[in-house]
Formats: sequence, C-alpha cells, structure tokens
Amino acid sequence: MRTSEPTLPRRRILTAAGYTIALPMFASLRDVPFVREVCAAEPERSSSDTEHQLPKRFCCIFFPNGVSLPPAGHPAHDDWHWFPHREGRDYVLTRPLEPLANYRDELTILSGLSHPAMRSSIAHLTADSFLTGADSSREYTNSISLDQLIAKHLGAQTRFPSLTLSSDGGVGTPGRTQTLSFSASGRPIPSLSQPRAIFNRLFGVQEQTVAEQRRRFGRDQSILDNVLEETATLGQGLSAGDRRRLDEYTTSVREIEKRLASSDRWLDVQRPNVDPADFELAATPHDDVQEYIRVIYDLMYVAFLTDSTRSITYQITSEDAKGIGDRFPSAIGLPGHHSLSHGTGKENGYENWARYDQFLTTQFAYFIERLRSTSDPFQQGSLLDHSCILYGCSTSRTHQAVNYPLILAGGKAMGFSHGTHKRFDESRYRLSDLYVTLLQQFGIEADRFADSTTSLSEVLGV
Repeated sequence: MRTSEPTLPRRRILTAAGYTIALPMFASLRDVPFVREVCAAEPERSSSDTEHQLPKRFCCIFFPNGVSLPPAGHPAHDDWHWFPHREGRDYVLTRPLEPLANYRDELTILSGLSHPAMRSSIAHLTADSFLTGADSSREYTNSISLDQLIAKHLGAQTRFPSLTLSSDGGVGTPGRTQTLSFSASGRPIPSLSQPRAIFNRLFGVQEQTVAEQRRRFGRDQSILDNVLEETATLGQGLSAGDRRRLDEYTTSVREIEKRLASSDRWLDVQRPNVDPADFELAATPHDDVQEYIRVIYDLMYVAFLTDSTRSITYQITSEDAKGIGDRFPSAIGLPGHHSLSHGTGKENGYENWARYDQFLTTQFAYFIERLRSTSDPFQQGSLLDHSCILYGCSTSRTHQAVNYPLILAGGKAMGFSHGTHKRFDESRYRLSDLYVTLLQQFGIEADRFADSTTSLSEVLGV
C-alpha cells in the first residue's frame, strides 16, 4: 500500500455526486488516501424518487473460536482476560484490548449478550446465526441477517446494496458458513475473499460495454420471468412442506430480480476513480496475514469513503477448526487458532491465546483509525462518526455460546454514545435487542428482530 495521500477536491466531490441539498463546510480533505475523485456517485433520480439520504453506514467484523478468559485466581486473569474487570467509564483495558486505548471515546465494550436459542448448541454452528438470531438448536434454519435488512432499506442509495467479505470466500456449508450475510429467504450470500476481485467488483473497468451489459440483464430478466410464471402454477397439489420450499425458491428468484433492476440503474454512472496501485491486491491469507487483513480493511474503508455501499460484513475466519484462518496465529509465532482455544491448560496457554486476540484487536484498531482520521466527504464529521461498527464473536470461553465478546464503535452522529464497558444481565437481554436499536438508529421502523424482547437504549446518548 502506498503511503502518499492525494487530495480529494471538495468541490468536485459535491458537484459530481449530484447532490442538490446544501451541505456544511468540511474540514480539509487532504487526509484522504487512495481516492482521486468520486465521479457521479449516484444515478439521476426522477421526481418520484425518495429524497437522497446522507450516508449512514453499517459494518460487522466477526472472528471465531471465542477469546481468552482466564478464570479468577489464574496468574493470567488480571492482564490477559479479554473483558475488562470493571464496568462503566472507569474500566481498565486489559492487554488483549490495549491496541484500542486511543479510541476509548469511540467505542463501547459489551458483555452479557448472546442469542439464547444457541447457548447450548455446538459452538461451531453459531456463526451462521450471529447476524440473524435464527434458532438452529434443533434443526438448521436461517433468516435475513441484520446487514441485509439494513441494505434492503438503504441499498438503493448506492451502487452496491451490500458487500459480503470473508477470508475463506464462498458460502461454506450449513452450520459452518463462510459468510455472515443471509438473504430474506435465509440463503447464504457468497463472500468475496481475494483483494483483487473485491477491488474489481467495486472499481474495476467492466469487460462488457454498457449496451452489452443491458442486453444481458434483459436476457436474465426474461429467464426469471419465465421461471416465476412456471412456478405460479406449480404449487397446486403440493404438500405443505413442498409449498414452503417452493415459496423459498420463488423468494430467492425475486431477490435476484431486484438485484438486476438495481444494477441496471447504475450502468450509466461512472465509477469512482480509485488507483489499484495503492493497494496490496496480491496479498493472500496464505502469506502475510497482517498485510492481507489490512488490505481487506483498506478496501472496506474506500467502499465507505466513495459511498459505493453502506453495508459491509467481514468474517475474518470461519467458525471452523479447518478453515484457512486457523493458521493466522502463525503470523506472531503461535500454533493454530483452534489449538490455542483448547490449549489453555498448557504453559502460558491463556496468555498465548490472548496474544492472538491482541493481534486481531491491533488490526481492528487500524480500521478504526482509518475511519476516525478521515473527514466524511458528504457531511460534517468523520467517516467513523457516520458509521456503526460491530466487532465480535459468537462464542466466549472455550467455544461456549454465551457472553459474546462484542465491541460497538462509531456512529456518534447517529446517536450512539461511547466510552464505557456495559455489562448486561443475560436473563433479561439478548443480542437481538441490540440489533433493534441499531435498526432504529438507521431510520428503520422496527420494534422486533428475531427473538428480541426490547431495545437497548443504553448504547445511545439519551
């Protein structure tokens, strides 16, 4: 990654983006790396279109296998326990979270939250429900993920309604998926893992002309129309179970149909001018792990900066002892991640595991710094002020699916208040309660999500 930081012309970004509303004066944009200019950030709108909304962004970053939680009385307990030992504003960061010391006022550490239905499940099955809250404790099932619900309401504002990333790529298998994102029908959304492929998706030159792409969209739309016409009469005489499966299939087809229509709107819109030479696009998770994770964070950062999308998920590694990320601790001279999580009885076992937790936190701090130090091109404040970032895992102590280690960062301009460690009573609150609050702060009318029973105003500045 280049260290130079070219200037992003303020006037060009406002006029090219096509906004007609009055915007405040911004701080200098000389701190913006990577981007040469934002060109035509949205398609022309008819008078019947809803008013353009200034960007509110959501990002979820997931890591697997829990965190190091040495029990009270253990020599490593005071220093290497992931959660701070005190609540409120006077909490002290333990060593796994020390890389976040400069960002205390930008984040809240959450403990006591989880998905109750999955608390007794095999830990490796819980990542699938991290953003959905679905109950797969008896039979595998899933539903729409939080990021996709946000994308459903805000996605029309950007070229890409959402961006789904992971270090493994693809979808994996039910119960051990390699993606955090699930559609309205509960289907896993394939994730991208190769930096060059992610860059090309966001900013690359299309091989086909606009006319060729539009003709292909037309052919695809025609195929979908035929499929929906045939399935409309197919339901007669089917059993209840088969009708349910047919409905799920039809829903999936309609989701593809909507994506085609959205893509067609953006064909005539020039993409932002982003130089691929500024990124380490050849990085792979097999080589330099830190370089790979940071280029993914760089691409996420620029996707937000250019308003290419407002909803991103990144699964650092899958909840699986065999995934590519199991070897990530070797970046700091440690054995496999899964081995670390089961090696607490060995000499320095908890400390070694916690050192890898600290490594992941260091990379997260890198991303937070990118967002905090960059002025939002479209409104007053930083990118972080207008971005809600959820960082965490769906297991805690040796894969137990309770007391998820969670950090909520950013979003001060969206009503979030930070600087504390909040501990919740797991008998009264659940993670889906937090998701209700997140949806509401995105302007989405919601009083329920999955198994929620309330909302968590505690994370707001009220």
